[in-house]
Parts: sequence; C-alpha cells; structure tokens
Amino acid sequence: MKILIHVNQAERWEIALNNVKNIIAMDNTAIVELALNGEAPALVTNVKLAQNKQTEIIERFIQSDVIITVCQHSLDSLAIHADQLATGVKIVAAGAYEIALRQQQGFGYLKP
Repeated sequence: MKILIHVNQAERWEIALNNVKNIIAMDNTAIVELALNGEAPALVTNVKLAQNKQTEIIERFIQSDVIITVCQHSLDSLAIHADQLATGVKIVAAGAYEIALRQQQGFGYLKP
C-alpha cells in the first residue's frame, strides 16, 4: 500500500499524526508520505516540535521510513529556512505538484 497524507492546516496535525501511527501499526510495509504545505510546514520546525513534545514522534516516523515533505513555496511564505526543519524532513519545490504526482504514481490520498 502507498498512501499520502496531506496536511495544510495546523488544526489537522494531530489527526494526521494519528493516521500515520495507525497505518504503520496495521501495515509496517506501507509506503507512507506526510505532505505538508500551506501553514503546516511550521509544525516540523525543531522549535515547534520541541514545544509540542513531538520531536520523538517525528524521529520514529522517519526511522520507520515515513517520508515527510514540505513545500518550498510554503517555507518561503512562512520565512522558514531549511536548517530550522527537523532532520530527515525533505523539501519539495511545489507541494501541490508533488501531491498530484504521488496520486499519479498510485498513492492513495488522505486529507484529515
């Protein structure tokens, strides 16, 4: 199974994290990508993760081969630099394009 979980609103973040946990628990061979654009890339900055006590969760996801991507356009609009992101978070040029590309590649799409 290949699934993309798309988050662009901060208030949907906790639900998305739970979705990832549940999918991994059900199928540890699933390919899971957590795609963040809009305001959501701010949630995977080192400062925000530490404030929310979620650093370990993100580290576990990355160790479990969950792909976490953030949109460069969103980073620019939020004035976030790559060095502020958690280790292992990948930057893509355009989040909307990448989401469409993953769907074309057969990923299921989930928007909590």
